[in-house]
Amino acid sequence: MNKSIYTQFRLELKFVLLLLSAWSCMTVNAQRDFTLYSLDGAPQAHYLNPAFRPKAKVFISLPLGLQSFSASNSGFTLNQLLKTRTQDDSLEFDPAGAISKMAKINYLTFESHNELLGFGFALKDNYFSFSATNRLQTNLAYPKDLFRFAFEGNGNFLGERASLDGFAFNLTSYVEYAFGYNRKINEKLSVGGRIKLLSGIANVRTKKSELGIYTDATTFDITIDGSLEVNTSGVKPFYDTLVDSYNPLPNAYSFKNSGIGLDLGATYALNEKINLSASLLDLGTIKWKTDNANFVTNNVNYRFEGVDFNEYLKDSVDVIGQLSDTLEEVFSQKENADSYRTSLYTRFYIGGTFALTKQFSVGATLYNEFIRARYRPGLILSGNVKLNNWFAATVNYSAYARSYNNVGIGFTIKGGPIQYYLITDNVFGFLSPQSAKYFHVSMGLNLLIGKDKKKEKTKPAVEG
Repeated sequence: MNKSIYTQFRLELKFVLLLLSAWSCMTVNAQRDFTLYSLDGAPQAHYLNPAFRPKAKVFISLPLGLQSFSASNSGFTLNQLLKTRTQDDSLEFDPAGAISKMAKINYLTFESHNELLGFGFALKDNYFSFSATNRLQTNLAYPKDLFRFAFEGNGNFLGERASLDGFAFNLTSYVEYAFGYNRKINEKLSVGGRIKLLSGIANVRTKKSELGIYTDATTFDITIDGSLEVNTSGVKPFYDTLVDSYNPLPNAYSFKNSGIGLDLGATYALNEKINLSASLLDLGTIKWKTDNANFVTNNVNYRFEGVDFNEYLKDSVDVIGQLSDTLEEVFSQKENADSYRTSLYTRFYIGGTFALTKQFSVGATLYNEFIRARYRPGLILSGNVKLNNWFAATVNYSAYARSYNNVGIGFTIKGGPIQYYLITDNVFGFLSPQSAKYFHVSMGLNLLIGKDKKKEKTKPAVEG
């Protein structure tokens, strides 16, 4: 391959990856809510396990109810991407440092929950609730070989294929309208569920991604192979030059992109000190039908043998134009507006607490999620304290997304009928962002009215 064109291609790829790297490390670093699961007294805990029963007879989520943001980058941290120059103490990019920490496939995720409305009330052994929440979930899967090819060049791939298989970007934005029900079956067992009606706003799904670059060890010719299939809904108007204005907000309540979801949960008091819990969340799908644009490339197997240097010197613009036309033809795509269906990001919790005293307990929770059919677990160990009805707090340690230095804290404080809560799954995301792979914060205000006598009577060890 002509050196100047190859160099230009690598420079452009480097620039894109550097922007990606900077964004991944500097963004407000998909929703895990490790701490909320064990925070006694916050009614929103029942969103993570519908069997958790709020203490108040009635709760109302005030404006700025549940506002939660989280992100993670499993590949590297900021201090692995940047290093200090010895000559002037300035910072410079160190791609090799970041690459050395990457797995074969790495994940960059961002998620937000913005509660628009929420309330619940007790009726004898039953508890009913409703919430409307705007949810945004994104994840980017990026292969290690993508960074290696860009920053190390194809010299390290002679006779080998640089695998870009699995590269994918996914985004889902929707509003969920959830109806919850919780019932105490007996003195030991409580069960709950939430049925959720979903109105999709926008979606991007990488359905298929099989791409690779092979460099011949003798001729240095490059062969590009693979195929790509992407579904989108509600995003085409943003890049379609024929559309001057587009308002996606009606999709939040029109149910043109309709779906249904289900949450299930249970708690079981093994004895006076040990309580067990489990929940399955976001089991469901959304069917996307509005403003769809789906793209499917042909199966590519294109061998690039380089550019005639004399022709390039004679008319470089023409040569590059021909190359661009060739690549466009090779990567030709078919577009359609067919409807399609996506699954929610299903996750589940399995937990237990042990009451050391009436005010203090310890617990352990196993978190589980699936991203593009890949299983990712997390482990949380917690200590929990509660002082009557005005204050509760929890501290935990968690291991998740190849990140093992996460310490979470959370508390609720109540003055009169107003309750405020603040939660983070990783305080080091604030104290030392350059070494954190995971960032999370949740906060909100609730109006609590009355005490749930059924709750006070049974006094289970795990409370939501």
